[in-house]
Amino acid sequence: MSWGALGAIIFWGFSFIATKIALKEIHPFMLLTLRYAISALLLFLFQYQRDKTFLKRFAYRDWVYIVILASVGVSGFGLLQAYGLIYTSAIHTGWIIAINPILITVAARFFLDETITARKIAGILLGFMGIFLIITKGVVSFSVFRFASTFGDLLVFASAIAWTIFTIGGKGFLSRFNPLSSTTAIMISGFLLILPLGIFMGGWGNLFRLSPLAWMGVLFLGIFCSGLGYLFWYSALEKKDSGSVGMYIYLEPFITLIGAFFFLDEPIYWSALLGGAMTLAGVYLATWKAFK
Repeated sequence: MSWGALGAIIFWGFSFIATKIALKEIHPFMLLTLRYAISALLLFLFQYQRDKTFLKRFAYRDWVYIVILASVGVSGFGLLQAYGLIYTSAIHTGWIIAINPILITVAARFFLDETITARKIAGILLGFMGIFLIITKGVVSFSVFRFASTFGDLLVFASAIAWTIFTIGGKGFLSRFNPLSSTTAIMISGFLLILPLGIFMGGWGNLFRLSPLAWMGVLFLGIFCSGLGYLFWYSALEKKDSGSVGMYIYLEPFITLIGAFFFLDEPIYWSALLGGAMTLAGVYLATWKAFK
């Protein structure tokens, strides 16, 4: 058993809940600025302890690529997810984000020329049917697009696409460097990209009037989700193979579901449970070889 991987998945599963709590009192731009500032500092201090020259290993062209990846996988991803969570539930977010491995499988077929089998196709179709059921809540009608929650679901789905672009686009680049050092550089860049928006549009006058609960949400996101979560995850990957560590990803939406039910009093609908089960089954079929 990998306690590091389990810890990371627990942090990430509760990230949607912490975001919902913080967004009740804080603007998304301020939330992301604070979150990324904390996590960038934490990752930098840890990586600097291991290798004081790690930032010098990146050439000028590498930094251009890092900024592009950060704009998609940190700033863009974070904004889409944060705004999505204003309108939709943490439970829906957890299930929708779970489709990431399927999106990556599809993208890898077209952009990395990876083979796709009949089993993968079945998994992809099943996964998308599950996401469709979650977003529509089982109502096959254009009326669902009038719901604010549907708009939030679509934003969260867009964030999953952004993460897919980040993963596929950065695969070759990230493989050239230590995973934690490149992640640290990308996180620092993501913070610097979101900083101007945070300064001018973050509503900082409310900063010192935040409740202890909102501050707990911000600190949890910065320290545990974007900071320690990555440290634990990459530490687990160093000790175990990626297949066994990757299996823990299946637990994330269940952790979100349990946490959202108890801490946010979110209702659990049959459509979310059935759609979530279909999505996870589809993910398993589409990525089964990776976990063997």
